[in-house]
Amino acid sequence: MSKRTKRLILACLVPVVILVGMTVTPLYTLLNGDEVILRTIPVDPTDLFRGDYVSLKYEAEEIPSSLVEKEVRQKLDTGMYNIEVYVSLELQDAVHVPTKVSLIKPDTDLYLKGRLSYIGPTWDGRIEGKEVAFIRYSLDKYFVEDNTGLELEEASRNGKIHATVKVKNGYAYLTDLTVIE
Repeated sequence: MSKRTKRLILACLVPVVILVGMTVTPLYTLLNGDEVILRTIPVDPTDLFRGDYVSLKYEAEEIPSSLVEKEVRQKLDTGMYNIEVYVSLELQDAVHVPTKVSLIKPDTDLYLKGRLSYIGPTWDGRIEGKEVAFIRYSLDKYFVEDNTGLELEEASRNGKIHATVKVKNGYAYLTDLTVIE
């Protein structure tokens, strides 16, 4: 095989390897992750051009600031934002809720890795007079079959959806939505 042929094969394999590599973490999480149930809160999406999807917001994205460790607050006070944090989860009343926000990966398997944006008052006033930590997990959209999104969107707007998420090593993969009564 000539040197030119080897380079051509290598040039064709690099994009394939990159694409396959992008699927490893989600597939590994889907197959081996722990199942977690998260409670959603109402949200009203404004983008009408993306097809049928449900825009989601979770209670675990607005965590009472009392659960944020001192080291995280100190890092935030230095002017940093989008700080990578680990949110420990605990099962309470059939739903997983945050128990601690830390810079250090927890010893338990049930935790989410997210990005802390800032600490401030809630947008909708759900937690009166309290500050919350705003954390992003990249679980905000769930695409559904055509013509089935309206029921889920209405339930989401009313805060009547639980999200089933597979979690492995802090990486979360949204697998299902359940409408609750």
